[in-house]
Amino acid sequence: MTGISALPLAQEEGSGRSHQRFRGVSRIVGPQWLRLPTLTIGLLGVQIFWSVEMSYASPYLLSLGLSKSQIAIVFVAGPLSGLIMHPLIGVLADNCTSRFGRRRPYMMVGTIICIVAMLLLGFTRWFAAIFTGWNNTSNDLLTIWLAVFAICFVDFSINAVMAVDRALLVDTLPSSSQPQGNAWAARMMAVGAVIGFFAGNVDLTTMFPLFGRTQLQALSVIASCLLLGSHLVMAVLIKERILLPNTDAAGKSRRKSLTQELKDIWSNMLTLPRVIRQICFIQFFAWLGWFPVLSYTTLYIGDLYKRSSPVPLTAEAQITLDAEATRLGTRALFWSSVVWLISNVVLPAFVTESASSEGSERELFECSSRGTWWSRLKRLVKVPQWMKMDMATLWTLSHLVFAGCMFATFLTSSVTGATFMIAVTGFPWAVAQWTPFSLLGTSILMEISDDDNTAIRLSNTRTHQRTAGSSDLDANADVDETKLFLSDDVSDSDDESELEPEGKEVLGDPNDEDEHYRMLNGGCENGTAREVPSGGGGLSEKAGIILGIHIIFIVIPQFLITGFSSLIFAIFDPKKVDMLQNHHGPIHAPIMNATDVKLLVANGTEPIAVVTRAVLLKWLEARQDTPEWAGDGGSATAYEGSDSLVYIFRFGGVAAVVAALLSWKLARELRHR
Repeated sequence: MTGISALPLAQEEGSGRSHQRFRGVSRIVGPQWLRLPTLTIGLLGVQIFWSVEMSYASPYLLSLGLSKSQIAIVFVAGPLSGLIMHPLIGVLADNCTSRFGRRRPYMMVGTIICIVAMLLLGFTRWFAAIFTGWNNTSNDLLTIWLAVFAICFVDFSINAVMAVDRALLVDTLPSSSQPQGNAWAARMMAVGAVIGFFAGNVDLTTMFPLFGRTQLQALSVIASCLLLGSHLVMAVLIKERILLPNTDAAGKSRRKSLTQELKDIWSNMLTLPRVIRQICFIQFFAWLGWFPVLSYTTLYIGDLYKRSSPVPLTAEAQITLDAEATRLGTRALFWSSVVWLISNVVLPAFVTESASSEGSERELFECSSRGTWWSRLKRLVKVPQWMKMDMATLWTLSHLVFAGCMFATFLTSSVTGATFMIAVTGFPWAVAQWTPFSLLGTSILMEISDDDNTAIRLSNTRTHQRTAGSSDLDANADVDETKLFLSDDVSDSDDESELEPEGKEVLGDPNDEDEHYRMLNGGCENGTAREVPSGGGGLSEKAGIILGIHIIFIVIPQFLITGFSSLIFAIFDPKKVDMLQNHHGPIHAPIMNATDVKLLVANGTEPIAVVTRAVLLKWLEARQDTPEWAGDGGSATAYEGSDSLVYIFRFGGVAAVVAALLSWKLARELRHR
């Protein structure tokens, strides 16, 4: 699971431009102050989905009988889905000529698939029982396969929905307003994480008994409803332009194949500008550390809790222990998401604004009737200049904080200490969701295509001046401006007279800043002209491909760390006794006599093996899990815990140190240019 999204690939046309034509105008229905929240609310539902999978997928698979090594293999679906779905959905959606728009059909179909997959994950045993009946080996095996299938489909479908949500944001906002759009996207994802992890920390089975008998069942229903509701809001209130068939200058159909897109990615990967290449390598090492934390935090906290708890003697006690361990892991993720949300609100005030971001922020609010409260808020929370830092330096600091959290596994072995450690990771995660994308977007806009090492401006080195002839241009454009977002009853499929040629539509036209600005603000009454920052020439035309390369540098380390995790689990995790036979719950060992013991599964009906009591006790002692009942009589539950996860976390800490060194080098280089 990636838990993060880049933009779909653009159709890079080289020196020419495609002759795509659109009918109608894009607009967002509703008041001015609700347009950015409306544009990004879908990511709230997406993040709630991620939260459910992050907190409950690992414990659920473990309860079904899979080992941690096998779970690591299942989680390959996350990075694989990100690697496949982003370029695939990008190409398909870019060329969609549906009367509902390019993005909305894929958004709604993906949402429906997400809901089906999530409900299947929550009710796997119930669906398996339709074909196999209850309480038998066939039901156990089919439940495992359906759970794995559901997780894979959740990963693939949610990545498709996320890609479309991000594409809608890019289609609607100009490059100068992308920081504000990304900031709102980050806020929505943070709020979604808080909601998702908080819900997982509450006993939903007593609050909503109709939603299911287990926590995962109730969460799957709630997450599905929120995902559907948030995307219905987007589908109804966001109106897209209709893409007409794509033709070249001669009128022939022209569409790039996925193979050609992959060739473009490879050729551009070899010629990336220096700054962009550095950002990609920093992301590579950073995600070697992030993926295990996103995937295994619940298991890590749960293992600590189980090792400090008495060994349960009954199946009911084991179920209660597992549920509490999962709830504690979810609680740690909840506190991390709270820190993430607070950081998203606070951190921008501590960052030195670039010229583009400062200007776009001023433009974003000066035409709004609500600009007054924004100005007052900024005056109230004004941060001294000496406390501010540039984005690259903040990124460096976040890597060091994350590395410190991972190395803290040497110092803590309690649930409280581990919860605090995971909560602190909310700060670097907030930076990871925002800073690299802002640096990358700024670099794309400011670099030139022949890579002359133009630096990203990290402070305000330019003033916005009014050009002499701009007022006439704005006056002529005001007639068309009033059409955009001002009337809620304007049709999104106007007549053919409004056909409009367009070039790079997956990322918007870099030269169409004014139109996109008006789309967001609904026109500006004072007619003030604004300088449009110059783009990066040929490099801005390759923005989609560069963002595709960036997502590859995020996904590849997830494959590598998954393989490494599987190896670590195989080496350090204790071997289970007939692991895949333990589907109903913990293994019980009713004592037959002083020397022999017959191992039974939780329902006490299917014999697995006959072993000696001495061998079982010696095995438990070797794992330091010897129960108190080692005397006479009783029944035993063999808990399968280990410290394997801390080695993976510490490896991630080392990778974060490397990322910090690279980002510090990048920050120093940018400051000296």
